[in-house]
Amino acid sequence: MSSTHSGAVLRPGPFFTGFVPGRRGEILDAALAVFAEKGYECGTMRQIATRLGLTEPALYRHYAGKEALFEDLISAAGDHLISMIGPALETFDPARLHDSLLMLIEVRRRHVPHGDNVKPIMRTLFTSAPHNAAFREGFQTHLGRPLLARLETFIPRVDAYYGIERTPEELGSKVRAFVSLFIGYFMTGMLLDLPDDDEATVEALFTVMGWGAQD
Repeated sequence: MSSTHSGAVLRPGPFFTGFVPGRRGEILDAALAVFAEKGYECGTMRQIATRLGLTEPALYRHYAGKEALFEDLISAAGDHLISMIGPALETFDPARLHDSLLMLIEVRRRHVPHGDNVKPIMRTLFTSAPHNAAFREGFQTHLGRPLLARLETFIPRVDAYYGIERTPEELGSKVRAFVSLFIGYFMTGMLLDLPDDDEATVEALFTVMGWGAQD
C-alpha cells in the first residue's frame, strides 16, 4: 500500500548510508524505501533489487530473504541510536541536566529519518515487529535492553545528586517512565503531526522523575 502526500509517493532519503558503509548501507536504504512505500508484507526482494539496479539473485547473495534483511535493518538502526544516546547518558553532568536533555533530544532528532516520509516507515515497524518474534528480539537486543541498561545507571546517578533513594522496584518504574516520555515524544510528534516542544518534554521528565527545580 503506497503512502502519498499531495498526490506524490513518499520516499525517504538516504539514512543507513550515513553510518553503514558500502553495499550493506545501500541495500538497507533501498529496503527502507520499499517498505515505506509498500509496507513490509507487500514489499519484495525483487522491488528492492530493482531500486538498487541489481538482479534479484544478486540481492539474495547478500541476504537470505526479506525477513533477514528487515532484521538487519532493525539491528543497524538500533545500534546506531545506542551509539549516540549511550555515551551521552554516561557523560551527563547532573548539575547541567536540563540543558543536556535538550541537547539529547536535538541529537536524536538530527540522526533519525524525519518529516512526513518517516510515517510509513514507523507504521511498518509498528505493524510488523509485534507479530514477529525475530523482529521483537532484534528491537530488544539492539535497542531496548541496551537503553534500559544505560538508564539503570544514569537515573541513580541523577537521583544521588538530588538526594533521592529508590527501591529496585521504584527504579524500574522510573526507567519505564523515562523511556515512555522520551521515546513517546518522538513517536507522537511523527505520527500525529504534533509540533515540537522540547522544553515542555524536559520539564515533564523532571516532574515525573522527581528531580526538583531546574537551575
